[in-house]
Amino acid sequence: MAKLPILMYHNVCANKTESKGLTISVEKLEQQFRYLVSKGYTSVFFSDMESNKMVPPKKPIIITFDDVYVNQLEYAYPLLQKYNLKASFFVPFAYVGGYDDWNDGQENIMSVEQLKSLDSNVIELGLHSFRHRPYDSLSLDDVDIDFQQCQDFIQKHKLDIKNILAYPYGKFPREKSKKLRFFNQLSAHRIAFGLRIGNRINRLPLQTKYELNRLDIKGDISLSSFKIKVKFGKILF
Repeated sequence: MAKLPILMYHNVCANKTESKGLTISVEKLEQQFRYLVSKGYTSVFFSDMESNKMVPPKKPIIITFDDVYVNQLEYAYPLLQKYNLKASFFVPFAYVGGYDDWNDGQENIMSVEQLKSLDSNVIELGLHSFRHRPYDSLSLDDVDIDFQQCQDFIQKHKLDIKNILAYPYGKFPREKSKKLRFFNQLSAHRIAFGLRIGNRINRLPLQTKYELNRLDIKGDISLSSFKIKVKFGKILF
């Protein structure tokens, strides 16, 4: 059974001494991208998987970045172009053109114009909720409002957003009946894929479309640990 690792990144910085937590240095990111290419991984879009027309490459991988920070445009985007890689960027729409106010409000979020400037052959855009609130803390009505706010923003600004949803903080309802109702909502809103964290490797063909696992790539991970994580998933030692 073929494997599908999905990598999850956040901030990218220039200074390698700041590479920790959710922030990775551009130097480390380039090392990781160079490794993926050298080992024959082929990056794909979620929209490629959705169409069912694509024959998966021998070693597929999906690269994702949450929150559309300006530093991703400055540092990650050129590297993706350099190594002929694709990535999915997930947008928290309420903060576009502003700051990451769900954190400490220190990082700039891309503007509508910057999002539109991204080459669609390199970047596909997906949803990261409207206000970056965890879905397991919202009522079903609030979830519907969140989706409507996303759609209103997308239509107003004529953005090309794929129906792929990265759950903020990886959170979604886990209790069986609530999870079923939530997944039914996703289906009603035509969401193709929902992304958790999980730190496990997905298998093809995909068995569940709303609980896809991502590998959380932190800024202090070594290249050797990165290699193990991409191959096996969660590192237990």
